[in-house]
Amino acid sequence: MLGDTMAAISTPMGEGGIAVVRLSGPDAILIADRAFRSPRGAALSAQPSHTIHYGHVVVDDEIVDEVLVSVLRAPRTYTREDVVEFSCHGGIAAARAVLDAVLGAGARLAERGEFTQRAFLNGRISLDQAQAVLDIVRAQTALGLEAAVDRLGGRFSNDIASLRTTLEALLADLEVDIDFPDLDVNVDEFLPRVQALAERTAQLRARGEQGRVVREGLTVAIIGRPNVGKSTLLNALLSEQRSIVAPTPGTTRDTVEEVASIGGIPVRLIDTAGLRVPTDEVEAEGVRRAEAATKRADLVLLLLDRSVALEDDDRELLLRDWGVPTIVVRNKSDLRDDLGSSALPGTAIDTLDVSARDGQGLLELRERILGLLVSGGVPSRNTVLLLDTWERDLLRRLAEALDRAAAAFESGVTADIAAEELRAALHAAGELQGIDLSESILEQIFSRFCVGK
Repeated sequence: MLGDTMAAISTPMGEGGIAVVRLSGPDAILIADRAFRSPRGAALSAQPSHTIHYGHVVVDDEIVDEVLVSVLRAPRTYTREDVVEFSCHGGIAAARAVLDAVLGAGARLAERGEFTQRAFLNGRISLDQAQAVLDIVRAQTALGLEAAVDRLGGRFSNDIASLRTTLEALLADLEVDIDFPDLDVNVDEFLPRVQALAERTAQLRARGEQGRVVREGLTVAIIGRPNVGKSTLLNALLSEQRSIVAPTPGTTRDTVEEVASIGGIPVRLIDTAGLRVPTDEVEAEGVRRAEAATKRADLVLLLLDRSVALEDDDRELLLRDWGVPTIVVRNKSDLRDDLGSSALPGTAIDTLDVSARDGQGLLELRERILGLLVSGGVPSRNTVLLLDTWERDLLRRLAEALDRAAAAFESGVTADIAAEELRAALHAAGELQGIDLSESILEQIFSRFCVGK
């Protein structure tokens, strides 16, 4: 819907110092003029670009709010269109009143992500950079923010552009051989070039997998019998008193969930009710929810109390297959070890002694959590690519097409079969660059944004 003027509230709804109502489009300044009144009588349409003006938003000669208005003329704007931003008082009522005023003056309400979509359609940013905007808004950790900023700078776009250029040159050379069938295809020349492209694609996929963990995070369920220190461990990993701790067994009756940053990865920690034969309906529901938490976890921390001897309930938990990697955490290392040092039954990947109360062993526990769940080591800014499911799937298709092309060369088939696979790889790379995308795909991408961004 290029060609019209849209408006939206670009700041979160709720109480705050200011709220921003943004307009973008060919008539943005004209529409803003209809809703704005300057004490000096100056029209916004007469003001130079990138200037700020004081005044009021007025509807039917009634003052709606006191505002500062930024006038930003194309093309040096976020959307490469004329943009006007009203900075009004924060609060739901004030922001909504200013928005209603500009809508009444001729703008239409923007759709989700439409400002960023116009920036892409008008050529100011690539599709990859547009998605980086969403990653910045949604970043939960410092590492996630750093990776999103790198992507906004075009790192992934540059990688794909370089790969696509190399792929185009390879395909062009191959098609020369196809056009001259009397010449034999030199496998020794083409195969290493395809394999090199496949290796570059594999590296991008590995970085994308690291990014998936940074973006989506991990889920860790803390389970065990009552009173082994699950809530204390949760509080220690969060560095705050989030879950109630008491000497009475069965204090936790429901799951308690919070997100902690561990090595730059958002980790959702779930404190669960103690697993035992329930004594009432409420505890029975807590046990059911604890079991359900393990089914959506990436990792289980099975807590034992090392200050008491191993009990039958402990053995039952140790022998269960939780379906995900499991670390047996022997808690209360600050107390006497009555659990014993003999090998514990079960198939847990790791065993570690900690004191959730005193903090002993928690640093090592954090390292082991990441070591088990993050392939290739702990992510760093230079190893992370924040890709969504659609982009990871395109990279998979690109890699598979290159593998098929390499296999074609190795088997000695005709050059046109290998060329067809390279064209499929080129198409996937083009989609990653935002070339020849369908309208439905664009709508799906930008629908994830908030209104006003």
